[in-house]
Amino acid sequence: MHPIVRLSPFVWLAGVAACAMGNPQVPQTMAAPSAASAPASAPEGVTAAQPSPLGRMAHIPEATYRMGSDVGEPDEHPAHTVHVAAFDLDLTEVTVEQYAACVRAGACRKAPTVITFPGVTFTDQELYDGECNGDRADRPDHPENCIDWSMADAYCRWAGKRLPTEEEWEYAACGGSCDEALTGRGGAGAILGAERWPFTTRVASHWPGKFGLYDMAGNVWEWTASTYCPYDHPGCSDARRVVRGGSWSMVDLLFVRLTDRSPADPTTRNTNLGFRCAR
Repeated sequence: MHPIVRLSPFVWLAGVAACAMGNPQVPQTMAAPSAASAPASAPEGVTAAQPSPLGRMAHIPEATYRMGSDVGEPDEHPAHTVHVAAFDLDLTEVTVEQYAACVRAGACRKAPTVITFPGVTFTDQELYDGECNGDRADRPDHPENCIDWSMADAYCRWAGKRLPTEEEWEYAACGGSCDEALTGRGGAGAILGAERWPFTTRVASHWPGKFGLYDMAGNVWEWTASTYCPYDHPGCSDARRVVRGGSWSMVDLLFVRLTDRSPADPTTRNTNLGFRCAR
């Protein structure tokens, strides 16, 4: 397991909490775009009048690829060949505004504003509950967070979609070459967007990655449909679900590598955990 799991119950790093409370140094990031539809300065051949990615999906073609990493964390071993059928994936993480529409339709529970996870303390809640996005009017285009697995699943079903499998998520993140983000060959672009301190930012604030997908590294961890099993024992009975992508709370970009994976109890609700849907 990587330190996000070893040092705290799933999401909170002690170092992160200390920085947030004591010396909140904000890493430099790319300037936020003036509109959610495009980055601040579009590359040659791309205009700032691109359609908004909100509510849109990318088509991910059928593929056979090598999943995992032989030089990453132990739970990324062994790298192995998997096949995924063609599917679609949301361009962005589900936003506060999008989730609120499901609540208004009566298909989703109201977004919580209290965190919970195995081992959570009153102090944890006192410190971090205020960072749940809930239905905050000032964060309509931020990712909805503090959502447990069943709530994410319910939203996707309401939208006529589903949560992606871990295999689908990893292929969509980098088209079968995720290990480049670990070895350095992928450059900063492989993990762009992870340094969003402090707390969530609006979706699609940075350049898109493979297949035009935004925030596959950073902003919030993302629920998947998959059970957290070793790659060489796929039929395990572990009740935890795999989450992917890292979040704004990572103090080390090593842990937003696109092969990195982490387990979360399905009842977990935390401020750097959200989701996107597949179809």
